Amino acid sequence: MRLLITQRRMLAIFFVAYYTILLVYGAAAGAFQTIFYAVFVGGAALLVAQLYGKARFGPVVLWGLALWGLAHMAGGLVAIGGTVIYEHSLVGGEFRFDKIVHFFGFGFATLAAYELVRRTVGQNAPARSVAITAAFVGLGVGAVNETIEFLITLLPGDSNVGGFSNTGWDLVANALGAATAALMAPRLERHSGASVAPLGTARG
Repeated sequence: MRLLITQRRMLAIFFVAYYTILLVYGAAAGAFQTIFYAVFVGGAALLVAQLYGKARFGPVVLWGLALWGLAHMAGGLVAIGGTVIYEHSLVGGEFRFDKIVHFFGFGFATLAAYELVRRTVGQNAPARSVAITAAFVGLGVGAVNETIEFLITLLPGDSNVGGFSNTGWDLVANALGAATAALMAPRLERHSGASVAPLGTARG
């Protein structure tokens, strides 16, 4: 964690600032789900910080994940017109703001998985194989998220999670985001021109 904070100081400040502000906002508003956002987003940030020492995630992935956290917390805690942002429909009744966040977020989770897998297996592994593996990781993370959301709905109080149809469309958005990121990852890697050494290789 210290390494990430040291090398990405502005990113760390940005995350701590919005994380603190939105938790205070949610608590002041008496939002039941504030504690879940605190645990989920905070835990995800700690995981990314822990993996950073191995994966050395690039700035695009790190800022994408940070913005995902912001959109996720704001979407579930900030209300506009008495309704949280997540529940506002953009096109039709089912295409809500949360679907965009799912697409965006699990797309960046897949890009992060690509960089981690690439670091693990080295530069000689075929990009297509790495991308497919990363896509399945992204899908798995999305499935874990939906499982957690389902368990939250079993608790008393208004969770703002939604029903079976919402879960289904969330999974569709997750899959589209993961697939899009998997297709883009090899191209982004070639564009960056970065040489990735496998884990355990001495760094210059």
